[in-house]
Amino acid sequence: MRFKVFIVISMAVLSMVACDSKQRVKAPEAGQPASAPQAGMASGHIVTVKEAIHANTYTYLYVSEGDKEYWIATAKQPLDVGMVLSYDTGLEMKDFTSKEADRTFETIWFVSKLSGSSSAMTQMGAGKNPVTKVDNVSVSKVEGGLSIKELYSNMTGYEGKIVTIRGKVTKFNSGIMGKNWVHLQDGTSAGDYFDVTLTTNAMVKVGDVLVFSGKVTLNKDFGAGYKYDLILEEAQVSAES
Repeated sequence: MRFKVFIVISMAVLSMVACDSKQRVKAPEAGQPASAPQAGMASGHIVTVKEAIHANTYTYLYVSEGDKEYWIATAKQPLDVGMVLSYDTGLEMKDFTSKEADRTFETIWFVSKLSGSSSAMTQMGAGKNPVTKVDNVSVSKVEGGLSIKELYSNMTGYEGKIVTIRGKVTKFNSGIMGKNWVHLQDGTSAGDYFDVTLTTNAMVKVGDVLVFSGKVTLNKDFGAGYKYDLILEEAQVSAES
């Protein structure tokens, strides 16, 4: 059974490496043991992410597991520092050079399936809980723009369109998957929706009252269980506050 698992994982990893001509695997030094899959434990491997590198094809994670620290890699996903992840098996690569990440990993484990949760990404949820509703927020909409209530009350009508919203920044996460993530609230709501998430290149801070214009995208799935009912993408900050 373990041999079959090894063959399946080996084929998957070799396929991943072959798909990207920017990367190569160096042969292990003479006398080194052959790479082998990690043994699956009853509860699997549970790791905490200490560092994340988001390249074009893969996400590279420096993780801790008990008293061990090591690198793992998987297909590009919105994974970040602070996540607690689990997996069953991985295939070890020695002296793996990634040109897209601009580094050589002495040892790295390629993992095909990860599951877990992220303090940062969980906070960036889909407009509903677990995002926290901030008390005493009351921001009037900008002329020609929408309130959060109006946006969520007609989500399908605004799909694919550029909309403008003024709100108070209640959460900000930078540099996740090459984007900055902003939560806006204006004190209005439609059902359980009281918060809008947007991606932007702008640097802002919690407490700022700003006007953003961005494209409405519905049912956006970034993988790893992070799906947004509605998100504003490539949002730009307006000069009008």
